[in-house]
Amino acid sequence: MSGHDEERADSAQLEAKIKKRSWGRWALLLLVTLVVFVLLGTKLDYAKVGSVLGAADPFLLFVGLLITATFPVFSALRWQRVMNGLGHQLAFGEAFELIMAAWPMGTLTPSKAGDVVKAYYLRNRIPIRTTLGSVLAERALDVLVLLALALFGCVLFQRWDLALLAGGGLLAGLVGITVLLTVRLPLPAKLQDKVDGVLEALRVVGRSPRLLSEVLLLTVINWMASVVQVVVCYKALGVVVPLTFTTGAVPLAIFVGLLPLTLSGMGTRDSAFIALFGTLGVAAEVSLGVGLLYSLYGYWLPALAGLPFMKRVLGRG
Repeated sequence: MSGHDEERADSAQLEAKIKKRSWGRWALLLLVTLVVFVLLGTKLDYAKVGSVLGAADPFLLFVGLLITATFPVFSALRWQRVMNGLGHQLAFGEAFELIMAAWPMGTLTPSKAGDVVKAYYLRNRIPIRTTLGSVLAERALDVLVLLALALFGCVLFQRWDLALLAGGGLLAGLVGITVLLTVRLPLPAKLQDKVDGVLEALRVVGRSPRLLSEVLLLTVINWMASVVQVVVCYKALGVVVPLTFTTGAVPLAIFVGLLPLTLSGMGTRDSAFIALFGTLGVAAEVSLGVGLLYSLYGYWLPALAGLPFMKRVLGRG
């Protein structure tokens, strides 16, 4: 089979994956999410959560919404830079459109399946493995930056237990990426070619100090925006939390929310907020309110805004 035929086969498989509806898995995630919230309800007062949210400062809630608007902008800038570094010109407007189109699927699936939309749309211009490789590079840097931010914040706040957890994860991540890029796994030739194509983006970013620094800077800005948003949400609910502690705690809560157990990490991430900020004496009802706001700002509102983009992108694909 020629390389062109392989790309066509990959494209067909990708299209089938997008069109397939995993309602059973989605229903299971929803069920587990409901169970988690029922269990949380045995330990806190949902009526009080409603009261806390009802008394929130509307101006600060609006500030939190404005921070949300920056997420797709910085994400599009970063992805555009990575793709250009790989030798494929991608306009900012197109990158932004595809980021927004990917958001609904990324919210409703337990993984970042929404990123498949990008590869599907660009498949006739850019090899699928290249697009997926750019996504892999971004995800790897996301994880490393999150762990580094967690380590930095925990050390500043002298939370050595959390610092040890974050530092261990950062070291494991660096070692894992190094192994992937330097050790050739004993794979069949056809599969090895695809793996190499996906990993090429990481190699390109790693070989260019300028590209690496630019991508890292945009990644740090994006995640720090999330940290600041959490601080703003707590302030909106009448509680002041230290930026340093929040810098260490939010990445850990995000990692818990990434476990494919609940819908968009709801419930599990909220439980992490409750446990982590509970060490500062913050009431569980307040932290749950912040967790719900975080889900609203980071997942559901962008997902709703992304639906027209997804319809347009898939319609053109």
